[in-house]
Amino acid sequence: MQKGIPGICNQEEERMKLAQIEGLEPEMIARLSTIGIDTTHDLLHRGAEPAGRAEITGASGLTETALLAILFRADLERVRGVGWDYAGLLVEAGVSTAVDLAHRQAEDLRKRLAAINAERSLVKRVPSLAQVSAWIEQARTLPATLRFDGGGETY
Repeated sequence: MQKGIPGICNQEEERMKLAQIEGLEPEMIARLSTIGIDTTHDLLHRGAEPAGRAEITGASGLTETALLAILFRADLERVRGVGWDYAGLLVEAGVSTAVDLAHRQAEDLRKRLAAINAERSLVKRVPSLAQVSAWIEQARTLPATLRFDGGGETY
């Protein structure tokens, strides 16, 4: 098991295989696999730093924008109860990471999630206010994982 970044799950059952991610082409999955990335955990671990993201984009052909979209969803999956679909809904609502989620107001975010889902039908059931509140509380306990060049920002 990979170690080194606190807060990234280490339980095998919590890792989503890249092959299960809607929208990732089999060829892309194969390219990522050749550099040892088979799960969202692997992707988050390797893509946490700018140098790792550069390696991934170089080897996979993913653009940095596309890679960040996947990384944001993988990061949000660290929050208990947030799976790939809910992570996608959160990203569409402007929530990029667990740290970002931790700074949101539950009532406002719940309204935004409902509006986006009414427009785009991304999930079968919009999370309840209690679920969103629980996600925010749990996100507040998670360390940042994604780092960016510049002013030392970590998200």
